Amino acid sequence: MTKKKEAVKKEAPLTRNEIRDAMLGHTPKAEVKRITVFGIDMDLKQASLGEILDAEATDNVKISSVNLIIRYACVPGTNEKLFDDADRTMIENWPFNKDVLQLQEAIAELTGIDIEAMEQELLGDPLDKPQ
Repeated sequence: MTKKKEAVKKEAPLTRNEIRDAMLGHTPKAEVKRITVFGIDMDLKQASLGEILDAEATDNVKISSVNLIIRYACVPGTNEKLFDDADRTMIENWPFNKDVLQLQEAIAELTGIDIEAMEQELLGDPLDKPQ
């Protein structure tokens, strides 16, 4: 028995304009993750590329971490932000427990930020840092 090779149809590659239209013609929907922190449900919204780059450019890990919580924690099912800058001190005083770790893991999942490296930065001895 002879095998016939089927002609494989190759689709023409997309043109530059088609690629640009597909990638820039609309804003992709940000991912949302629902989590429970201290017994309360909240949604975390995915940040934009620019916002993540701004957060990574900040040398102060504490400020970056709290900024992400303030900017992206929302009332479930809405775009209404849960926190504002006036809540910063209260957020910083949360106990560092499994709920806060879950919140950090959710942020890491949505942003791709290395939370373990950030934790080491927070817990590390500031005298060990190069000047």
